[in-house]
Amino acid sequence: VAIVSKRSRKNTKQRRNACERMSTVSMAVPLCLFTSMLLTSIVGCVDGPLFALKQANPYYRKQWKEDAEKGIVFSKRQEEIRLVKTQISTMPEDEQVKWIGELAKVYDYETSPELKRDAVMALGATPHPEAEAPLMRACSDKNDKVRIAACKAMSGRKSVSAGQMLASIAQSDKNMSVRSAAIRSLGTYQTDEARAILRKSLDEKSPVLQHESMIALKTMTGKDFGLDGPSWRKFLDGEPVEEPVPSLADQIQSSLLLK
Repeated sequence: VAIVSKRSRKNTKQRRNACERMSTVSMAVPLCLFTSMLLTSIVGCVDGPLFALKQANPYYRKQWKEDAEKGIVFSKRQEEIRLVKTQISTMPEDEQVKWIGELAKVYDYETSPELKRDAVMALGATPHPEAEAPLMRACSDKNDKVRIAACKAMSGRKSVSAGQMLASIAQSDKNMSVRSAAIRSLGTYQTDEARAILRKSLDEKSPVLQHESMIALKTMTGKDFGLDGPSWRKFLDGEPVEEPVPSLADQIQSSLLLK
């Protein structure tokens, strides 16, 4: 009996210890969750309670205000430049010269490539010769988008220096899109140099540059050999070649490529 009683007491003690350990674990889980929630509330997903401190801190409030003002200034300046683009060609000459000077300053001193590009596009909207100098500078800009805009803006200006600049870009620029824009604009220049560059571009490895050359040649010559490279080569080399009557599908394709 003594032995059985002793064993019973031992089993009871073991069960009690097991219950205590389970109780400890069950309390530890919500304690961990509580600790995690507490830390989250302290640190916060972004700022936590520090956000409230930043709201009260004059430094942060000033910084936020400046950032907001920068955004407003950028969007407002962009809106104004784009408005000038739509109106500059209809302005009196003295007003055009004034705005050309302002747009040139935007290009020369602005650090944002977007605003520089918008200024260049606005300069290209006026045929006034005063706009050519800043456009020539923009053709050498370090930003690809600005150079593309400059090449497009040089379309139809027809001065010798402008044609020479486009010819140089069409052959040597490292960016394919910039070269494409230069080739397309060369189609508006009725010069032997432009014609020679377009003939040379027909032999480019890039199909994109070949297509741009054919589109530019159509603008330059008034002929339409579509995307038939061999026919364009024969025509430019002085060989007799019959101009085909384009099908409806060819006309649609040609109109899409010209856009």
